Amino acid sequence: MDLIIERAKARELQEIKEIYAQARTFMAENGNPGQWTGGYPSDELLMNDLEQSQLYVARSAAGTSGIACVFVFFIGLEPSYFTIEGAWKNDAQYGVVHRIATAKWARGRGAAAFCLDWCFRQCGNLRIDTHEDNIPMQQLIRKSGFDECGTVYMNTDGTPRIAFQRTADLILASNSPRRQELMKKLCLPFFVDPAKAEEKLPQGMDIYKASVYLAEKKAREVYERYKDEGITVIGSDTVVICDGRIFGKPSDKESAREMLRQLSGRTHEVSTGVSIISKKGIESFTSLTEVELYDLTEKDIEAYIATGEPMDKAGAYGIQDQGALMIRHIRGDYYTVMGFPVAEVNKRLKGCIFC
Repeated sequence: MDLIIERAKARELQEIKEIYAQARTFMAENGNPGQWTGGYPSDELLMNDLEQSQLYVARSAAGTSGIACVFVFFIGLEPSYFTIEGAWKNDAQYGVVHRIATAKWARGRGAAAFCLDWCFRQCGNLRIDTHEDNIPMQQLIRKSGFDECGTVYMNTDGTPRIAFQRTADLILASNSPRRQELMKKLCLPFFVDPAKAEEKLPQGMDIYKASVYLAEKKAREVYERYKDEGITVIGSDTVVICDGRIFGKPSDKESAREMLRQLSGRTHEVSTGVSIISKKGIESFTSLTEVELYDLTEKDIEAYIATGEPMDKAGAYGIQDQGALMIRHIRGDYYTVMGFPVAEVNKRLKGCIFC
């Protein structure tokens, strides 16, 4: 069955409620009468899921049938998972799947497995739980590549659930939303576990080696946490170079103003370093791109600083947002300026070392 996944719409709530009613009947008929009692999930809970944009449906790509499967998915903290009898596989950012139910007409056609795989592609560090009597769901979860981690208790009513987790073997050692966005272009499941080491350079280091030094430092730190698990870690760092100096992230608005004044009307270089580490080896490289800014007035600079964009970006600007309006010309890889030369990363990952 060829399916597509979309966020649920308010007009679909009646159909969704019917699917959950069918699921309650199916569970009761298959030795699990104690789960989802009392008409769970309630209308209030479904409306909250809808308002939070975390209620999803899977339907036929051909549009010839109704909803095949409904589920909740989000990336963030789940209070019921804060305490576990056992141990989660890691403490990194994770995605959560709840309340997955298949329409009666779609049972046995792989809809729920498709939804779980879709969630894993959105976040390669996925957690889920299910009732101890829900044997069909336990079988599906295990078949989908999840490992049992222990027992959690629902914060709503304290009932126990078997907890599972599935993790990808590729980690991005960066909390940058831009790098995470670009990593998704690789179409490889991954998850984020940022490095915590101080971004400090050795005294006298060649400025053109700075970004790859920091990238490798980040990758090594995170790799040490997982080195016995057969994973690959990607670290990345970006610096701006002008007048033989490194421009990192501004410490405050005044330092952002000063950086933009110095870059105004001039050509500078953006250096992004990448380090890829696995049990088979380490591969690091630097990508360099020239960027020329238009002449910036004080009014231009103040208006840009007011957007808040400069404060978490090397050189106090970002090419992908409002900062694009300041850029006259680039020579090199656009994504290097954005902070992650994704085409080169893709090429390296597909090389024999990391096959």
